[in-house]
Formats: sequence, structure tokens, C-alpha cells
Amino acid sequence: MSEDPIRARLRRLNARTEPAHPPAQSGACAEERRDVFARLARRARGTAWVAQPAVSGEPVAHAPRALSLGTPRELNQSERGTWARTAWYEAGHQHGSRRLNEVFDVTLNTLAERARDERLKSIDLSRALFFDTETTGLSGGAGTYVYLVGLGRFTAGRFELWQGFLPHPAEEKRLLEEVSLRIADASVLVSFFGKSFDRHRLEDKMRLHGVTPPFESTIHLDLYHPLRRAHRGQFENCKLKTLERELVGVVRTDDLPGSFAPAAWFDFLAHRPHRLEGVFQHNADDVLSLATLMCAVAT
Repeated sequence: MSEDPIRARLRRLNARTEPAHPPAQSGACAEERRDVFARLARRARGTAWVAQPAVSGEPVAHAPRALSLGTPRELNQSERGTWARTAWYEAGHQHGSRRLNEVFDVTLNTLAERARDERLKSIDLSRALFFDTETTGLSGGAGTYVYLVGLGRFTAGRFELWQGFLPHPAEEKRLLEEVSLRIADASVLVSFFGKSFDRHRLEDKMRLHGVTPPFESTIHLDLYHPLRRAHRGQFENCKLKTLERELVGVVRTDDLPGSFAPAAWFDFLAHRPHRLEGVFQHNADDVLSLATLMCAVAT
């Protein structure tokens, strides 16, 4: 006689809740992810984020792939309440085979022609903003967090790299508001594949929080398209790391792949050892490469 369907279902449920053996690694990982999201939900309902000191009590530089605990080093809160790390580079800082200030040697007519955007003929290069983001996934919508936004610009005779960081979801609106203001102040926004990815991830979350997206009123130069048109077929692909290596001599050492970025943030939220220092460095290299690749387009 076959087993009653209801009894069979209860038996399966009991087997799941009281396993006879430790769960497989994949199941454990899934359980950890569910625990992380549960913590996020509880914290977003009103628990304020409190900065945690580094393990040693002092900010320590970490190799990109190294694990660390606590908040990212050199993280400070702005007047608007946004958490960020700001680094300064000399205008002539060498990144690969080019200096950052070679941006000012770019011929605007050539840039406009190769990017197929006539508006680039009249931009103010001193107000160019180079941007890149790190997210928790490739899809859009409310479930994807943009937790690190790197914005680079020339100011006061130097190159400023501002990396806005999301310490937990309850701080999301503040970060998005400051990012929107900084982008709106630029004469041109420079990215790599940003028109297809970074921009839309930010727009999704800005609209969700009632923040006005700045992209419609800001000229956006996506370097991927002119570089791909110019060099397609010359190299194995037209990814950023390939083009920066072949065109401007940037070779990254111990770079943390972007695929590790989501796990790094979720580990941080769960107070586990994380690789956020590697994510910050990866993001910084991306932003610096944008400035030098812009030179490769039109000088």
C-alpha cells in the first residue's frame, strides 16, 4: 500500500528540519546567505550602524586578497552623513604608461568624433568626473545594492578619488543623494560600460528613494564604445583589464576579481572576515584607468 501523501510530506519536512548529518557545503552557504538577509531586514527597520574598530586598533593596509575585520580603513563621515574614503594623487601621478593630467591633452573635436557625441566638443575637462561602482549583483531593482561608488576628479591641482561606501542598507538614501549631487556638478561623466550597467543600477535605487537621477542632464562618455570600435579584433576581448593593459600599460597585481565584490559586502554586514580592502583597491584602479583610457581615445 502506498504511503498517505500528507504523511509523506510531513516526513520529508521533519527530515529537513532535523538532518541526521551535517549539511553539505552548498547548503551551509545558502543558510549563511539567508541569515545575512535576515540581519539586513532587522537592521533596516531601525538599528543604526556603529563603526567597528580595526582588529589591531589602528588602520592597517591590506593586500587586495587578504581578509580583514571591522570597517574599511580611513573611512570618514561627510557633513551630509555619507561614509567615504578620500585619496589624493598628484596631477602627474603615473598610472601605467600615462600620467593622470594627460587628460588635459585630449583633443575635444577628436573625442566628440570618436565617441559620436557632438556635445563633447564643448566640455570643460577640468570638471570631468570619472566613475565606477561595485554592486551586490548584475541585475537591477530593489534587491541589488550599489554599495561602493568611486568618483574621481581634478580639483585644487590634484586628483581626488572619493569612494562613497554603504555601511548598511539604512544609509542608502544618503549615499545616493551625495552621488547625485556630485555627478550633477560635472561637465562630463566618464565611465566604462557605465551606460549599460552602472548608470541603471544607480537610477533604479535613486528612483526607489525619491532621489532625482542626474544622468539626463549630464553628458555621459562611455569609453567602452569608442574603444571597442577602434580596437575590436586586435586583442582577445575588449574588457577593461585587457584594454588598460594593451593601451596604457596597466598591469594589476593581486587584483580582487569583481565577482568577489558581493560576498565581501555581505561578509562585512554579517561581521565575518571580509575582502572589502580588495574591493576598494579594485574600484580605485578602475577609476584611475578611466582617466588614462580617455587619453588613449583622443590624444
